[in-house]
Amino acid sequence: MSSESLVRPGLTTPFTGSLPEIKLRLRKKVPKLTANDVRRARIPYYEAIASELYEGGFVNAAFLLLHLIEYEDAYVGRTSYAAVERRRLRNDETLLNYLGDALAKAESCKREQRYEQEVGALLAIARRLEPDQEKRWLVEQFFRIALDRCEDCSRRERVRTQSLVRYYYGKFLINSMQQYLEAMKLLEQADEDLGMVGPGEVEGWKTLEEDGELLSTAINTLLFVSNRKLAEELVDSPVWIAEQYLRDAHKAALKTCKASIMAESYQAYGEFLCAKGCHEEALELYRQALQQAELDGEMPELAVSVALAQAKSYHRLGQMVKREAMLLCVDRMTKSNENSPSRGHYYLTASTLQQEDGKEDPLKMAQLLQQLALAASIFEHFRQRDKSLEARCLGGLLRAEPLFKEYAGLLPHAISTADGALYRVIDRVGF
Repeated sequence: MSSESLVRPGLTTPFTGSLPEIKLRLRKKVPKLTANDVRRARIPYYEAIASELYEGGFVNAAFLLLHLIEYEDAYVGRTSYAAVERRRLRNDETLLNYLGDALAKAESCKREQRYEQEVGALLAIARRLEPDQEKRWLVEQFFRIALDRCEDCSRRERVRTQSLVRYYYGKFLINSMQQYLEAMKLLEQADEDLGMVGPGEVEGWKTLEEDGELLSTAINTLLFVSNRKLAEELVDSPVWIAEQYLRDAHKAALKTCKASIMAESYQAYGEFLCAKGCHEEALELYRQALQQAELDGEMPELAVSVALAQAKSYHRLGQMVKREAMLLCVDRMTKSNENSPSRGHYYLTASTLQQEDGKEDPLKMAQLLQQLALAASIFEHFRQRDKSLEARCLGGLLRAEPLFKEYAGLLPHAISTADGALYRVIDRVGF
């Protein structure tokens, strides 16, 4: 369902065109309707709210409310469930009461030329309705209206107000709609606007939560998320496209100055470079990721993941001493909790990297097979079926490999004789 076709009158654009009969009655200044009047005259409750707004001088708010009702009726299909239909805007008395008061407040601010407060009231409506999945279309409308109304804000306040609206709109698009590209565009514009303001002034601008963080930090945190998600979505596209999004995500992460975000970014960028075969560059990013994870102090799983990635890169570079050092480090990091996903990843990675050593040492091979069995059990417990299957398959291959040579030697003779001999060979080597 597209919300772009909704005309947003009154609060954002001059009202033009024809309206349903209820709008004509509003123009004729129908008397205010109380709840008793609604029950007595069987007038829909939304008409009563609209008429009260109109009679109170909030003409634009009245028309906007009716436009929103019309839009939902046109684009949100009817259902046979009474509980669902009661939540439709025209029937939801609680929501109508809230919107009546909130729109009146917004238009009062506009009339008094307190435009920043008007935008704040509109933004508050969007944030209030955001948790309701059935009203996402309505949430998006109020974000757009709030963004439109920033135009009348004073030049000094416009940057702060617009950036705040873009931040919450982008957050909504990321968390509720998974529209990462649109969110990224909003957030990039907000970040660019903040960059044009003096650092001293921006330092005082925070998000609206009780423990609000710096607005610039919050915006760049979401920029990191949106760019990284886009890179993941475009993994099958040309490499340079995904790399550009990763670069932008990394720039945003560094701007946040958050150890946790920077650690994730260094790791993601390192893994990308490792996949390209740039192991030396990847190792440097892994070192930075490990350092940031240690600074954060609450990212043990990421630290394990990065250390294992370092071990893989050392292995591919042929630096076996450093590989073993990293594996030993991870062993110490995960030993305190034998039944954890991190321990399972250690067992699987160590067995994968050390399998060539095990082929020359039966005791080592027995240890690797035991580790793979433990890894499969751990992953199965945490319902990571793909990793459990990977561990079991590797264990099966390592157990069967010594018999491949014998099998290859016996097979030609068996094929040249009879089917019975072939079956005996298969029984002999255990396939």
